[in-house]
Amino acid sequence: MCQSINLTTKGNTAISYCSKCNFHYVWQKSYVLTFSCFQYACFLEEIRNRVGNEEFLAFPDDEERMFLATPAPEILFTFTKEEWYNFTTALEEANYMREVYRIIQ
Repeated sequence: MCQSINLTTKGNTAISYCSKCNFHYVWQKSYVLTFSCFQYACFLEEIRNRVGNEEFLAFPDDEERMFLATPAPEILFTFTKEEWYNFTTALEEANYMREVYRIIQ
């Protein structure tokens, strides 16, 4: 994995970026998502479209969570309301910070 800079951390979400390979790393508890700049922009747009349209369901542990589908239909990510807020906020903040780093370089 690249030597990347931390763009933001919100709750369980941390996002880093490698300016050499132009990849974003979205760290969330037990998984890491990797995106090229184009993929990150597309992912961020999809997330923006979901904000405000979330449907939280009661899970067996009585915690309300929402599902985030992946391209593999058998894999779904879940978020509590607080995790979702941190996740979406971190994605937006990281996008902004990446632009700041690009200008500085």
